[in-house]
Amino acid sequence: MIYTVTTTLPLSHGGRTQALLRRIKLLDEEFKIPSKILTTNYHGNYPSIYKKYRQENKVTENIQFENMYEWLSNFKLFKVPKTLITRNPKYIKTPRKIKGLIDKQGKKSGLIHYYNNECHVRSRKYYGQSNVLEYEDFISPTSGLKYERHQYNLYGQLHRKEYYYDDSSLKHSDELFDTEGSMYCKRYFKTKPNSKINGVEIYRNKKLYKTFKNDKLLAQFYFQNRFKNQDIVFNDARFLDKPLLKQTHQTKNILVLHSSHLSGDQIKKSYRFALNQSKNVYKYIVLTHQQKHDIQQHFHISDDQFQLVPHFIELDTEVEQDSSNNQNRFIYIGRFSTEKQIDHIIRAYHKFLQSGYQTELHLFGRDEDNQIPLMNTLISELKLSDKVKIFKYTNQPLQEFKNSKASLLTSQYEGFGLTLMESIEMGCPVLSYNVRYGPSEIIQNGINGYLIEKNDIDSLSKHMINIIEHPLQKVKNKDTLKYNAAVNNYKQLMQSLDLLK
Repeated sequence: MIYTVTTTLPLSHGGRTQALLRRIKLLDEEFKIPSKILTTNYHGNYPSIYKKYRQENKVTENIQFENMYEWLSNFKLFKVPKTLITRNPKYIKTPRKIKGLIDKQGKKSGLIHYYNNECHVRSRKYYGQSNVLEYEDFISPTSGLKYERHQYNLYGQLHRKEYYYDDSSLKHSDELFDTEGSMYCKRYFKTKPNSKINGVEIYRNKKLYKTFKNDKLLAQFYFQNRFKNQDIVFNDARFLDKPLLKQTHQTKNILVLHSSHLSGDQIKKSYRFALNQSKNVYKYIVLTHQQKHDIQQHFHISDDQFQLVPHFIELDTEVEQDSSNNQNRFIYIGRFSTEKQIDHIIRAYHKFLQSGYQTELHLFGRDEDNQIPLMNTLISELKLSDKVKIFKYTNQPLQEFKNSKASLLTSQYEGFGLTLMESIEMGCPVLSYNVRYGPSEIIQNGINGYLIEKNDIDSLSKHMINIIEHPLQKVKNKDTLKYNAAVNNYKQLMQSLDLLK
């Protein structure tokens, strides 16, 4: 059996998830080798995400999914309730009125706040315009903060209760329920923002069955029970390296490196265990020759334990490049996180405007490190509010790239930069810092973009001027980054695993 393990499969996702889905789809479509994806985070409505992936053709019908908590619930977490006679999905409805309380519509659709006289005591969020409850908050009359939240799945069944510290927005524990109403898991959290799990209790038949100090040990227990000797396991998440490599079955473990293993000249903590445990690793999939070389400078890992498989670009149809429809804008699409150094883009853009051009700057992304307030402050300080626009992460990146003059990247480090390849494929050249790894493997100076010395904001601004004054023609990706090259790369890997002749 071929498995892929990852921490999460978000509905709206970035490069890592996109890359693993493309790999899994390729293996099935080209070689008739289906996979099963195992996730280890908690999500009460995962089946709706699987359905969306299939609708959007991100996976084939042969691909299977399983979540760790689904397994812990004895596969009762996602069991769909059915009507008695017609066997159609059954929805549990909850009236929007609560006797004795005054209700007021919240700002979000489906959100209702409830008051006892003037005191806010409860809130309910419904799915859309239905009477199916999404969550219910119980509010402390003294602090005005919730002390308990009940969450419901798409059918209105309770799947989780969350408990919060008094006078605090920090969660101290939660209880997980299957669709029959039985609690099968209780988790405890550290008393810090973005708190990590520091205790797990597993229940069977309403009795305590096992305990774990953290979710890594829980994941190891899960893998120990799910895998058997000779299973092939791709791991795309560094968080799961230790749980995978410490389970005792003789699995063929393939670790896929999506990003740089270096922070400056130091090995990142998240990569150390995997690179120190090469005896338990069948293959390390790296994106560039340079990364393989750099790893071997620090670790005694043989050449035959590496497989070079760059990310690849695949579009359903050929794209006709037409710069006449471009909006007069630069674009960034990606995470708003510290290592992306979005402030460098904004500062370079400020210098660019001093040349007299009026090209706008549009930034698309999700805020991961509370960067948006910092970005807004800088935009205000530089008096750029009428020129710089911040948008939520887009589900149509290709169209956004197609409508832009150039895309910008100022990261401290990169993996391989799927967004760079997507931008170029749409005829949108890339201006990027020359960082490990990826940009130098993708960008050909003066053909599909420009490589810029890391952290050189002045040079970036000059290249922005140059790309407006001298637009690049016939922007395209290298053939080595196309789908057919990826097929050959994975064919070699499957042959080494004796899955193909």
